[in-house]
Amino acid sequence: MHELALEQRRELGARAGWHVGDVTWGLRQHEGREDEWTIRIWRDGERTVAWSWLKGDRGQLEFDVRRDRLDLLDEILAEPEARATGSFEDDEETLAALARHGFTREAADLNRHGSLMHFLARDVPKAPDLPTLPDGFRCRTVEPDDLAERVAVHREVWAPSRVTESSFANVQASWPYRASLDCVVEEPDGRFAAYCLIWPDDENRVGELEPVGVREEFRRRGLGAAVCTFALRRLHEEGGRQAIVYCQNDVACALYESIGFRRHATLVGYSR
Repeated sequence: MHELALEQRRELGARAGWHVGDVTWGLRQHEGREDEWTIRIWRDGERTVAWSWLKGDRGQLEFDVRRDRLDLLDEILAEPEARATGSFEDDEETLAALARHGFTREAADLNRHGSLMHFLARDVPKAPDLPTLPDGFRCRTVEPDDLAERVAVHREVWAPSRVTESSFANVQASWPYRASLDCVVEEPDGRFAAYCLIWPDDENRVGELEPVGVREEFRRRGLGAAVCTFALRRLHEEGGRQAIVYCQNDVACALYESIGFRRHATLVGYSR
């Protein structure tokens, strides 16, 4: 799955549907749920050309397939347990395959799988200037003793969350996670007010922001933009020259657009 993500990024650039960080984060944060999934890999000789990932608890089907092997879409979408999936709204070949297999936007809306996911990107030709923070706050990267607080801020921002200290330690031990790109804003009493994890793709020099969060009590103080800007600076210092991020609503998208990201594609939901 990582192999295909790297190759798609190299060939498609920002239009690649997956980043290596997506794969690791999706697999490793949900410790103990592996028996709920079915992951299939298609190979042509030694080359991975497609994969699918069925999340059995809700029938969500995610996939990645090379553009020169779109013939595999029919086999991927024939999965009988698949109930919901997604596609770029302007990907005519994938949309046609979805229609052949009974997936519709109307069903997606009825089943609440029709929400949009916007894809954004920005170049990082130079290190952004460090943000100004309220007195007593500072930006830094996580250290080995930060596990409990790092998990606490994530669980509070994304409640209810199934991420635990054990599952996040699993994330930290997995490629391509780097503590030097796991960025936080620390408040005066030592708690984390905001965080931004950047996943590196050194081969393509592209970093992905995933996830990003600000504790509710610290919102509307510029800390989300600050921690992301600090993370982009760290990315540049480690060789990254482009960053990507996803957002689902205008508020989140506006945050990223305020620091230079621009929307370039939209993922839409389909169900049957």
